[in-house]
Amino acid sequence: MQSDMRYPQRIVSLEPSVTATLLALGQRARLVAVSKHDARLVGEEAIAGLPRVPCTWSVRADDLLPLEPDLVIGSVPMREKSVSELLKAGLNLLLLYPTTLESIFDNIRLLAALTDARAAGERIITDMHATFARLREQTHRHPRLRVFMEVWSHPLMNGPAWHVDVLDILNADFVPAGPDRRLEEQEVLEADPEVIVVVWPGVDAPPLEKVYARKGWENVTAIREGRVVTIPEIWINAPGPNLAQGAEQLAQALRP
Repeated sequence: MQSDMRYPQRIVSLEPSVTATLLALGQRARLVAVSKHDARLVGEEAIAGLPRVPCTWSVRADDLLPLEPDLVIGSVPMREKSVSELLKAGLNLLLLYPTTLESIFDNIRLLAALTDARAAGERIITDMHATFARLREQTHRHPRLRVFMEVWSHPLMNGPAWHVDVLDILNADFVPAGPDRRLEEQEVLEADPEVIVVVWPGVDAPPLEKVYARKGWENVTAIREGRVVTIPEIWINAPGPNLAQGAEQLAQALRP
């Protein structure tokens, strides 16, 4: 028991992906609070009874101090003001900044090391690799697709770098090139995606009819052929073990 005290005993998770990773690592007992958004990813039952706090973007020190955490784990997006306040309050803060799929594996390994669960972390990553290998084999029998991952409409934005990696596994190109940025409409029109995947954060049922009705988009292949689709966004937008299942859902949406 003495050696176990080297690891954090009271963790607050500020992001669904962090909570999903800690649960997959078998570390629910260390959680003393989770973010208000986590049930959308992990299910209410998995975090029943745990206090809910704001996410990294809007959390305040007053939300966390009564919980007496020895580690607070958050992720992007984050605001300097929020981060500064937590640090000034003397809270131990770990902020993850995942970009590529490989960096997500690194984050899983980091959380596994912090909770004395390295073997469980490697099992999670091995299972994810197995799912991705199976999907790669299945999808590479088909022609490659041009896919636009729309994560917001006003302003128009595309997905993060791990979307690029997942699409490559699924034999598809991320268009327009250059992830995690604001786009001009003309970029999408010139890229002419064959499928548009609408995954707006926090929106469970995005109105696809509004995408079809956009002025000037009628000649985009995805619009013309009726291939504007959606999946439960948090499975592909949250950078955690859930990405394996998110990739399966995306594969089905791209080639039903």
